[in-house]
This record gives sequence, C-alpha cells and structure tokens, in this order.
Amino acid sequence: MLEYERKPADGESALDPGKVKVIGIGGAGSNVLDRIALHERMDDGELLVLNTDVRDLVSSVAQDKIQLGKDLTQGLGAGGDPDLGEEAAQTTEDEIRAALEDKSLVFICAGLGGGTGSGAAPVVARIAMELGAFVVGFVTMPFSFEGRRRLEQAESALARMEKCTNALMTFENDRMGGLINQKEGIQQAFAAADQIIGQSVGAITKLVAQPGLVRIGMDDLLTALKNDSSRCLFGFGKASGDNRAQEALKGALKNPLLDKGQMLNHSSSLIAHISGGETTTL
Repeated sequence: MLEYERKPADGESALDPGKVKVIGIGGAGSNVLDRIALHERMDDGELLVLNTDVRDLVSSVAQDKIQLGKDLTQGLGAGGDPDLGEEAAQTTEDEIRAALEDKSLVFICAGLGGGTGSGAAPVVARIAMELGAFVVGFVTMPFSFEGRRRLEQAESALARMEKCTNALMTFENDRMGGLINQKEGIQQAFAAADQIIGQSVGAITKLVAQPGLVRIGMDDLLTALKNDSSRCLFGFGKASGDNRAQEALKGALKNPLLDKGQMLNHSSSLIAHISGGETTTL
C-alpha cells in the first residue's frame, strides 16, 4: 500500500459555502440542526430553523430563525395537524423566499408524521426549487409505536416531498433503532436518528463544497442522485487500524438503514464518499 501525502487543493472550493442552506423544520428538524451545529463542525453552509412553536425556536442554536404562522398559531405549534403546518408556511412564504434567495444547494431536514414538519416541509421544498436551488430532503418516518395516524400523515407528506425535491433521503426510525443496543432508552434512539441525518448532511455538503483528491461538482451529484422517484438511501461506516478501509466499507454496506445491504439490490447508482487522515493509503 502506498501512502498519499494530502496537500491543500489549489483554487476555490467546488461550491461557495454562502450558496448552501441547511434548513430544519419543526421539532425534529430543529434537533438535527442543533446536532449539526454542535457536533458535526460543518462550516460549509448557513443553518436556518423554521418552526411554529416559538419555544423550540428560541432554544435552537441555529443562527437564522423564522417563526411560521406567527398570527395563525400564536406560537403554540401546529398541534400535530399537517394542514395547519402547511398554512403556517404559506403565510410566511415571503420570509422563506428571502432566506433562500440565490442559494444553489438547499438541505431540508424534517420529521414526518407531526404537524409542522409534515405540512411545512413540502412547501419549503417547493419554494427552494422555484428559486432554482438543488434540493435534498432528509426526512424521518415515525416509529411504529407512534400510531397509525402519524404514519399515514408521514406517508402523505413523503409523497409530496418526492415531487418537489431533487433527492430525498428517507430514514425509518424503526430501522435506526437497530443502530443502538436494545437495552438503551428511547432518548438514545432519537439521538441516533439525529446523528445519522447530521452525518449524511455533512457528508454531501463536504462532497461538493470542499475540493478533494477527486473533485465532484454539483453536476456530478445531480447525475448520481437523479432517479424517477427521487428516493435515496444512506449508510455509513467508520473504522481504525490496519484494515480500516475494508472494515469501514463493510460497516457502510451492512448498515441497518440499507436493510443490512439488501436494499442495494434495488439501487441504480451509488456514491461512495471516503475521508481519512494524512496516513490514508491508496
């Protein structure tokens, strides 16, 4: 194995960080943004949180915040009603458009099944696409124990998101439960979900915003992610030691989010993003 000495790339980054917007919608989306800001150390992009619940909005660490439907919900949230969440986003459309003006890459993070995420996320995605941005959605589906009503609301919102995103990453909470020890509590399960979405947002952002040994631009990303339904899957692996490359790849391919590799049989294309330290070998 030959070691490759990593040298700073010449020229500017593949994508101006000022052209990237990462949006968290509703309570679940806000949690993801907080994890990105505090743990992922993602410098390539602006963070924006949108929420009807003013309490969650105030507690978010995102630098940009927009209260949805201020006069409509009086800051009390959407009460699990997607129609109210949609109306709240529509009444705040001018502010959302202003925040997304001139953005090339927009990430939308939301938990589907409740009111604000299910109702507002498709509206925000539509606005971003109308402004000419490449829109990537990161959405979670409810745990089965959350009930049929939330699952049906999530499936309805997912169908709408498929129509107004260029790529849609779907994270099923039941599958993400396989990433933690069964004896651990529900808080760990939700934290694992937030962590995975944060990692996927960071990975795709770095893919196009930071020049690597092999440069991948927005056009390459668009070609790789393009498919009829816009649905995409995400898995990750991390390892150290002499066989770290093989072990990390094995972990990514056997990730529970990919049904331990079974879902790869239905894939038409694949992006492999590899990162490592100065001693990474060929």
